[in-house]
Amino acid sequence: MPLAGGKTLTARITALQHGRLRFVVRSAHIRGTFVLIPEHLRGGSVLPSRLRVQFGDGMDDCGYYEHRPDEPVIFGMPLHGWTDGIDPDHVSDGWFLGRYAASLRAGAHRQLTTTVRRRTEDVIRALVAHWRNLPNRHELLLAAARPKADALAVHEAELAAQAEDEAVELQGQRAAARRRLNVVTGIIRRRPRPIRAADPAPVRLPLVDYRNRTLGTITVREVAVNEDVAGTVVYEVHGARVHGRFTVGRDIYRPQSLPQGVHVAYGHARARYFEYERDHEPTVNGVRLDGGWDHSTTDDLTASTPDQLPAHVRLTRTTGHSAPAATARRASAVLRVLALHYLDRPDAEPLRLAAAQDMAWKHLNDTRQKLRDLRREQTAAERRARQHRAREQQYRALLASAAPGPDTALRRAA
Repeated sequence: MPLAGGKTLTARITALQHGRLRFVVRSAHIRGTFVLIPEHLRGGSVLPSRLRVQFGDGMDDCGYYEHRPDEPVIFGMPLHGWTDGIDPDHVSDGWFLGRYAASLRAGAHRQLTTTVRRRTEDVIRALVAHWRNLPNRHELLLAAARPKADALAVHEAELAAQAEDEAVELQGQRAAARRRLNVVTGIIRRRPRPIRAADPAPVRLPLVDYRNRTLGTITVREVAVNEDVAGTVVYEVHGARVHGRFTVGRDIYRPQSLPQGVHVAYGHARARYFEYERDHEPTVNGVRLDGGWDHSTTDDLTASTPDQLPAHVRLTRTTGHSAPAATARRASAVLRVLALHYLDRPDAEPLRLAAAQDMAWKHLNDTRQKLRDLRREQTAAERRARQHRAREQQYRALLASAAPGPDTALRRAA
């Protein structure tokens, strides 16, 4: 075999099990054994497409700190380890030895010198070129693939089953999204129901904490109904160390066609989302509060539950901290009683419908986009399932075919 610089390499070649070829080489300043191993990797091609070159003889795995028999010696420097990931059809013209190609002496690894490294790569190019031109190269690859075919077939079957389960789940999600689309379309088509205008008459409401201990009373007056934010009521509150406005409506942070919970904002809300500061933000125990409370359901709402609700004190436009415990206790009582007062309105359902219709077009567009995404994901999952099933069948076919013996056709090929 030709080497760079007009030199030649002589090798005695022996076919081993599992498609491996042993090259016992001799040349000027070169001697030792190289073994070319087709790499059959999980997730790779069904037939190996890369080669590993092992320095030294042997079929068994060997530790990185253990010598193999007849490890090559080049320019007086012994080689140890291996190099892998070599594409036999496109061997690099530059440096390509992997990190596990080294020299092992007295239990310590040393990097190869530049001269030894270049000559080693030249030898490997010659061996790979010979391997690439073997007439029975395909049989070598088949022999390398068969030992792992059963395990890889099982692996591909597992991946296929996962993809099939994912496709079924996505199909269910698509059905749920289509049902949601029908609900949103129905909400858009419903006729709005009458909503009562703001009633300026004051109403006195008692406050209790989470232990049902009285905290006094507040006077509540309606300021705006269904104006800036659909489905909401703005209340002005005075008394029991509480002064300011609160905006009460339905749950705004969950994509429900008909909102089920409740939302209470500190201050007079002018927009549904993302208000850093609102008009008439209330003071509780002399502390000005901002933010709000959003709850996903009204089933567990009483004058004393839930117990601890948000109470936030702003320091700057975008920073702040939690309110003192006594302030949070009183603010929680106010949030609960206002939510109950809002839900007790005779037009609570028309207000909920108004909130739903205000968000319906956004929900409609979001659901349509979700359907498109789910369809694309399901198609991809089904494609992966088909690919893994096809690979599984290819591995099964390798097991079913007759395996050529290493001492006949493969020796002849070598």
